[in-house]
Amino acid sequence: MKIIAHRGASGEFPENSLLAFEQAIIQGCDGIEFDAQFHQASGEFILLHDSFVHYEGELIHYNQLTLDQLINTFDKTRASLCTLKQALECIKNQCRINIELKTAAQGKQLAVEMQKLTELLEQEKNHNIINFKDIIISSFNHHVLIKMAEQIPEISTAALIASCPLDYANFCQPLKVEMLNLSIECLNTEIIADAHSRGLQVWVYTVDHPEQIKRCVEYQVDGIFTNFPQRSRQIVTRLQGAP
Repeated sequence: MKIIAHRGASGEFPENSLLAFEQAIIQGCDGIEFDAQFHQASGEFILLHDSFVHYEGELIHYNQLTLDQLINTFDKTRASLCTLKQALECIKNQCRINIELKTAAQGKQLAVEMQKLTELLEQEKNHNIINFKDIIISSFNHHVLIKMAEQIPEISTAALIASCPLDYANFCQPLKVEMLNLSIECLNTEIIADAHSRGLQVWVYTVDHPEQIKRCVEYQVDGIFTNFPQRSRQIVTRLQGAP
């Protein structure tokens, strides 16, 4: 079972930070997951989970601030806000990378964001920073997955859900994804069996508690997203090594 560092080793270090990624690699993760959002003013993808940030005593949507203003809201350390480009160059082929694209865009705006993402990924590949086979794009916006499969078919895609669909994993078929990324709160043996029968991997988020990890091992999921990659690896190793 793969151990994917959720926003890096975020249980011990600032989430979505270069420091959390470096520490996740040291801890021996199989992959790193992080959140990316498109910053319209700069045309950059930034690593940020929430849409609103604290700025001068107020909660402000990140797109109402310049990139410099955003950076200045975070500590000016290695744990500061970073761009997608910086994150890719930090990890640089040391493990798989799951980019969760957080966007509700449709139509022209989605086309703009996907074109910018494609250009960035192709540039980083040409500079030997990434290999497409190591990149996964996941999103709750399933339109993203179709667009990415069209634009860079070598990259894997994953459908994110936090529900128990009536048709189990059948909804993944038109999306042409390789993976189903499922909430631990919606985990059951039926959807795993259905996904596996369709040739899909099942990765489960966010799994930290030993009982949750045990259930994932028993259900034979393919990977877990965890805030504590080293600790979770130790638990998985112990469980899988038990008679």
